[in-house]
Amino acid sequence: MPDGSMRMLAESASFEQFSMGYWLAALSFIVSVVGTVVGLACVLNGARSARFRIVWVVSAAVSLGGVGVWLTMAVALLGLKVPNGAIRYDAGKLITAMVVAVVAVLVGLALIGRTRRTPWLIAGGLVMGLGTGATIYLGVSSVRVQGSVNLALWLIGISVGVAVITALTTLWSFQTYRNHFARGATTLLFGIGVAASYYVAIAAMDLHVDRAVPAPTGMALFDFVFPMFVVGSLGLAVPISAVLIAPGRDSGWGATATAN
Repeated sequence: MPDGSMRMLAESASFEQFSMGYWLAALSFIVSVVGTVVGLACVLNGARSARFRIVWVVSAAVSLGGVGVWLTMAVALLGLKVPNGAIRYDAGKLITAMVVAVVAVLVGLALIGRTRRTPWLIAGGLVMGLGTGATIYLGVSSVRVQGSVNLALWLIGISVGVAVITALTTLWSFQTYRNHFARGATTLLFGIGVAASYYVAIAAMDLHVDRAVPAPTGMALFDFVFPMFVVGSLGLAVPISAVLIAPGRDSGWGATATAN
């Protein structure tokens, strides 16, 4: 085939990030905030309960990591569109990203413990932040198009850095400030940080459409995200109910553990 024809088949393009409208970005942010609110409420109850601490911490990891990070990213990815082309996703990477998100938050919270210890706060924040960055990287690298998608590693590094700063700042703020206004601001901070990390990672994507190669294989994202959105929403009902019926006590982080 002549070189001119090849150039017509292979061309640089860019993703449209808000193909379904800006409401999807707003929904993604709301999902992150809701997951964060429930997750941090579980962290508080875990700090106060010795007997059921592991249950609370696991619930916090699922809410913060599974919903506040992974599902937030997956919902935002629904807005991606390729000009005159289809997008498919690597299901294995999406599932791995979900597992990484939950495990990273779980390990981070386990490292932090129930009392204020700055070295462990830093260690836990690093694990949680690196896990969040890895989750977003796996999510954007799961994209498949008719052609190729390259990632600018320096922007991916910035995305991971934003995730680490977000995790450290969120945990520090939540440990330091105990009034409701400050904790509300903390949840918003986490949601903004996750969104920033995601959009920096999206900016790292360099798309080349090549009509000469076969159409992308993989999974349509909506077929995976919609059931996970339903499952995640229903799953949040369990920790929300537990938080609502848990006996009211001093809401400070690191309050004395009780036997319940």
